[in-house]
Amino acid sequence: MNVTINEEQTMLQDSARKFVQNEISLERVRELAKEPKGLNDELWTKLAEQGWLGILIPEEHGGLGMGVQELAVVAEELGRGAVPGPFLSTVLVANLIAQSQNDAAKEAWLGKLATGEARGALALFEDSSEIDLSTIAAKAVSSNGGVLLNGKKQLVADALAADVIAVAARNDDGRLVFCLVDASAPGVDIKSNKLADLTARSANVYFKNVSVNTDDLLLEGAEDAYRSTLNIANVCIAADSIAGADYIHKLTVAYAKERTQFGKQIGSFQAVKHPLVEMFADLEAATSAGYYAALALGAKSPDADSAVAIARNTATASYRNVTNGCLQAHGGIAFTWEYNLHIYLKRAKHNQHLYGMATDYDEIICEKMLGI
Repeated sequence: MNVTINEEQTMLQDSARKFVQNEISLERVRELAKEPKGLNDELWTKLAEQGWLGILIPEEHGGLGMGVQELAVVAEELGRGAVPGPFLSTVLVANLIAQSQNDAAKEAWLGKLATGEARGALALFEDSSEIDLSTIAAKAVSSNGGVLLNGKKQLVADALAADVIAVAARNDDGRLVFCLVDASAPGVDIKSNKLADLTARSANVYFKNVSVNTDDLLLEGAEDAYRSTLNIANVCIAADSIAGADYIHKLTVAYAKERTQFGKQIGSFQAVKHPLVEMFADLEAATSAGYYAALALGAKSPDADSAVAIARNTATASYRNVTNGCLQAHGGIAFTWEYNLHIYLKRAKHNQHLYGMATDYDEIICEKMLGI
């Protein structure tokens, strides 16, 4: 089976890579460290102009009508450059609306999300941060033809940047429903989290008697949409992790060829080169898993859930191991603020806890692949 990208996807990859190199260099990433939205309005507009926010939005609603593989290609290049901002969050909310049966919500939001006029955030997790649907306790109680939303969501990625927050809650019947909430609506309280990763933003969001009308409720197929959204998120997390690890590994190999100690290149020492080989092998396995997961999910393959879980855990573990190992290979210079390796190391740590934990996805693999 050929799981490499095709010619059109390669062109998309080249375009995304050039955009990141030209517009959002690592020097720019450092400058954006204190930007609450991740990207300032100027850079967000430039990113939106590329059309990538609409990759999963049908053409009739202003999107590109592409698929998960194309999204993964873009996510990979944004990860290679450690690009901050609400790209993934906005794409996930847009896809959630696009796959719903709510025509009013599609009309209201998809065009704005596709052009970057609006940014999105996805509020799924509560006190346990587990991905299991049984942990969702926020309430959407019927009131005046709509619902009143009450509850708390934690670790909501890009909440401070969002115009619309898609909130997973339970209705009167205990069924899962997504409420599309204006981030500035009365009763919405957003408390920023302090993160080690300077490229990420998240917040805890509190909802107290927030009024949501029926045009902003996504009910039909909400549980399937929840699982599908997590799968798409994890394909992107895997792609981001693979590219970040690849960038740092190549940087370290080049350093090992240049840096000398005791009159020799440090890359000639087994203690340096053998770990680099092991990292390379792990990264190749993660890359194959990531590409297959994007293919399987896009094709709605029966093994898509397990393929995505494997890719997510393999890629995030590889990212962590590569950045940690490359830190050691560099020695003292890697610990300095001026060197870029720490940006990727912290992003690697963050990716491991984004949209669930490794143990959550281990459970999926156990169930789907091992039957236990």
